[in-house]
This record gives sequence, C-alpha cells and structure tokens, in this order.
Amino acid sequence: MNHFLIRQKSTSTPLGLLAIASYMQEKGHTVKIVDLTVEKESIEKQIKLFCPDVVGLSVMAALARTSAVKVSKIARKHKKPVVWGGRLPSSLPAECLKEGCVDYAVIGEGEVTFAELIEAIEAGQSCEDIAGLAYMDQNGVHINQKRTFADLSDFPVTNWNLINTQNYNQKYFSCDKMMYLYWSKGCPGRCTFCYNAQYHGALHRTRPPEYVVAEIEYLVKNCGVDGIYFADEFLRPSKEDMQTFFRLIKEKNLDFRWGGMTRVGAYSKEELQQMYDAGCRWLLFGIESGCAERLKAIKKGVNLEKAKQVFEYCREIGITTQSSFIIGYPGETEDELKETVRFAFSLRANLLPFNGYFPQPDSELYDTLVEKGWFVPPKTLKEWSRFEVGEVIQVNFSKVPRKDLMVLHFYTQWLAFLRKDSVNTEKYGLAKKVAADTMQSIFTSGFSGFFINIIDSVKRFVTIAWYANAYPNILRKYGISKQVKQ
Repeated sequence: MNHFLIRQKSTSTPLGLLAIASYMQEKGHTVKIVDLTVEKESIEKQIKLFCPDVVGLSVMAALARTSAVKVSKIARKHKKPVVWGGRLPSSLPAECLKEGCVDYAVIGEGEVTFAELIEAIEAGQSCEDIAGLAYMDQNGVHINQKRTFADLSDFPVTNWNLINTQNYNQKYFSCDKMMYLYWSKGCPGRCTFCYNAQYHGALHRTRPPEYVVAEIEYLVKNCGVDGIYFADEFLRPSKEDMQTFFRLIKEKNLDFRWGGMTRVGAYSKEELQQMYDAGCRWLLFGIESGCAERLKAIKKGVNLEKAKQVFEYCREIGITTQSSFIIGYPGETEDELKETVRFAFSLRANLLPFNGYFPQPDSELYDTLVEKGWFVPPKTLKEWSRFEVGEVIQVNFSKVPRKDLMVLHFYTQWLAFLRKDSVNTEKYGLAKKVAADTMQSIFTSGFSGFFINIIDSVKRFVTIAWYANAYPNILRKYGISKQVKQ
C-alpha cells in the first residue's frame, strides 16, 4: 500500500514521521513524507500524483488544527482514510475525531499501531482490537486499550533518504548544519507538570548506540551535517552504551558537535569531560524552580546545591549550559518567584529561559486543576488552538501578577539575545542563530508568506524588547539589574 505522511507546524526534523515511515518501508510499504513547513506545493496535487491508500498526519499541537483540518478534508474529498498521530491526538483523541474529517487517531508510539491499522484496512478487517488506536463510528468514539511499549531495537535505522536533509540544517551554537536525531524515548521522572508519566509511563527506553552512530555517520558523511541535537526528553544512555558511542565515533572518525536535554545528577564530572572530548558542546538542564518546597511539590527531584556544582563543572570543561525554569505555578507567590529568579541567575548559565506554566493534558497537575475547578478544559480543538503555550501567560494560576510573569519571561529571552557569552565558543552566538533562523523562515515561506513572516518577526521582536525594557521596577522587584552580563 502507498502511504502519505504529512507534518504540521514545526521547523525541526520530522523524527516521528521518519521513524514510522522507515518501519513501514521495512514491512514492504511505499511511503512518502510531505512536510508543510518546507514544501509549498499543493497537497491536493501531491495526493493526485502519489495516489496514497492512506493519508497520515502528525499533529503535535492544537495550533496546527487549521492546517491539519484543511489537509484532512482534501484527503477525504479524494476518499482517502485519514489518520492523525502525535502529541495532540494522543492526549485529546476524542476531540480530534470529532473534527469530522479524521477516521483514526493513533495514541502514543505510532510505529506498530499504524502498521497494524494499515494491515487491517488492507484486509478489510475491524480495528476494534488494535491497541493504541481510537476511531469513531455511528455509535460514537471508541478508544482501544493502551499499547505496550516496544523494544526500540526492533525498529530499523532511520532512512534519511525519505527527506531532503538540506531543508532541516540549522545554525546552532558552533554548528552550521545541525540536525535533530533521537537516541531514546521517555523519561524516568514523574514531574507533576509534565505528561511523561502517563504518555511514556515514566519509562526511559534507549536505542542501540550502533543504530544512533550509523545514522550520524550517514548524516555527517553524506549530508555535510556538523551538529546533532538529541531530541530526547532525557539524554542519558547507560554507561556501557555511552562508552560504545565514544568508541564508534572515534573509530569512524566522525567530526561533529552535539548536545541535548538531561537532568542534574545524570553525569559525573568525569563523564562530562568524556562527553566534551567526544564533541558535546551544549546541555540543557530542566531545573524548573529555585524554591526547594516547590521542587518537592512538583516531584522534580532536583538538588539545588548539586545543580550549582554541575553548572560549575560544565563551565570549567567548556560545555554551554541552559537552565530551564517554569514560572507561574498554581499558588506560586512573589517570594517564591524571587527565590527562583535569585537561584537562576546564581547558576551563571549561558541561557536561562523562563517559561510560563500552562496545564498539559495527561499531567498530574492538570488533573488536579480540573478536579478542583480551577481550570475548565476547552471542549473542542478550536478552543484549544487559542492557547499559545509557552509564549504568553494566558491563564495565570499563581499569586503573582500576570505582568510580572510576562516581564520575566521576555526579559530572559532579551538577555539571551544580547549576551556575548550565550554560546561558549562564539560571541553573540544565540543572536546570530535567531537572525539566521528568522531570515531562513522569511525567505522559504513563499511569496504569499513573505510579508506575513516579516510582520510577525518584527512584532515578536518589539514584544520582547518592550516587556524586557519598559518595566525596570518589576525587574528590580525580583532583584534583577538591567545591566547585561558581558
């Protein structure tokens, strides 16, 4: 069978679609990936030319709803079954199916579920026993049993020929052609603000290092890639796998830089040094709060003193650091937020983004807010799509004024843009990256989107600059000097 996999609203490598497409190819199916973020050709034209038996869409957020619905209606017009997968349908399958243009929703990991669905469609069989699937018929929405997680070594090495890798090269820190790749899925943490505990079962599963290195070798030697960002929620292979990784990249003489997101305490100083020697140049640590009581409440499990030590290790070794914080937790007070701000700046991280809290479906804190009546979930995807998660504080559950949260959020973005040491190895590295990304977005958006992207970029810059500079009293309130660290 021919399958059409489409992605909505993202600029990074389509790792999920690549994984599913590679798996389907191994099973003898013909698959084509269409990424609407880089391909401007008419979807209707592509459906006519390829003539797929099934059209699958990766829908990661409600903000992609409009585009996803449009594509789905085109597929339906050509009598093609439509399958949605990704973060959004995994969390809100009923809402997705009720859009009226979606036949099936894949919940969670999609490789095996999608393959079994295709087999059922091909054989004209019922899908009521396919784990990890939701569908709708005349009796309403049906959500099947949850699927047991697969062993990641059962999946093939990603076939990068399914995409034009040049479309995904990014300037990132000391890299000119960085691409995203994954080593693992899930995280062992049970943070109350995160969907991981339900979505991944708080499990951390890794791929064999041989698979990972094989993909890196292909990208470096055939595509000119010089940087890899591991898109894992928790970058921490076993010590044995890490040593195998170091050995293989040395044996294959692979010259590239890499990094990813991890947890405080995951690596010793000696391991961090080994990582640097093997090309690691950046790490993002999710700290999430500088208040010990808040960390306990959200089940983060971060030791603040150990965090300071880890950041000092990275500074000595030469690894660029990012410390992520969430502000505006339910019930958070100004004094608590002051603790977080004070601690965040004491880390002396190269980047210290403050992101506003928003309740994520499938998270413990989301369930608590709904149960207490503090948050009434939107009933439709259209209502969900009005929330721009992370960029603005649309719903404030804290005891801190919304304007304070906005100022702190945008000030850390402004600070990162102006700092000379935002990247250890390159002055004004983040500013250069932002400028390069903006120009790439503008000039690859096509004629119709050219001026829209220019206006959006200017609007965003003005918003950041305004909140970062127009409220010095708020910054002083939280102990922040307007002087940018050079």
